[in-house]
Amino acid sequence: MTPTPIKVSRHPVWPTVLIMIAGAELGAVWALVLTFLASITALTVGGPVAMLILGPLVIAFYGVGTVFVLVGTPIWAFVGGLLFTELTIGQTGTPASRLGMMFMTKDHPLAQTVQDMAQKLGLPPIAYVGWYASDDINAFAMGTNPNNAMIAVSKGAIEKLSREQMDAVLAHELGHIASKDMARMTYACGIRDALTFFLIFRGLKKIARWVFTPFSELELLRFSRNREFTADAIAARLTSAEAMIAVLQKLKASEIAPQTHHQAIVMMSAPSVGTWLSTHPTLDARIAKLEASLIATSTEEQPQQLPEPSPQPISS
Repeated sequence: MTPTPIKVSRHPVWPTVLIMIAGAELGAVWALVLTFLASITALTVGGPVAMLILGPLVIAFYGVGTVFVLVGTPIWAFVGGLLFTELTIGQTGTPASRLGMMFMTKDHPLAQTVQDMAQKLGLPPIAYVGWYASDDINAFAMGTNPNNAMIAVSKGAIEKLSREQMDAVLAHELGHIASKDMARMTYACGIRDALTFFLIFRGLKKIARWVFTPFSELELLRFSRNREFTADAIAARLTSAEAMIAVLQKLKASEIAPQTHHQAIVMMSAPSVGTWLSTHPTLDARIAKLEASLIATSTEEQPQQLPEPSPQPISS
């Protein structure tokens, strides 16, 4: 008999996409303002002749450029975002050697646990379940929909966590897939990559994103932090809040810092200072959220005390 699926909130993708596009538009306008001011400053330094000859050309150029940016930026953010998202989807199914992963067989106990919990969440079988060689305690999920999803755990997590704790980690990653925040994150990152695709070096891309599209970057980080709370809550429902809290406490006590391999935004744990520039909330904040849910649950489960019966007059 198929168990009744556990219902979780499944967030639509389009609000995140629209927010990212709006951030890209604001960033494009910001870039125009910066470069226009720089051009005017340069002409001013060149003197009145330079202003008289080149001033009208600069103004005309930026007039046309403004129209192009206002129209072209949202179109490219949407179309380019879809293209780069498809590239990410394609990478999900590449050989294990390219991903730095080893995929588990279907009869592996952890793979079976993933499929059992996926069924409880009303998800189709998870296509890829694997592990990767890293000594820290970590895990990640990828995929734009449950049919092409992938879950991977680190070697350190397998070796250092109890079975109940490992189940909580797997449930956490399934929570990302079930709530659709993995799809939202993938599309949002696709839009971000589309805006800086022409830059070759990672460092240049990072600088360009913060200079020209800071609003999109801040939204991406805000969403990244919030979705960790969502996945923790789903893990607590699938396993237990105590198990998820134990995982986070073990992460706090670990002597090995989380290894994110430039993919902090998709990892279960990442170095975090708990600010609006962080990809993750602090471990203390996540533990406090789960402990609060435990208190709320225990309060709800307390038996209601019946009111004391009021004394009845003795009939004569």
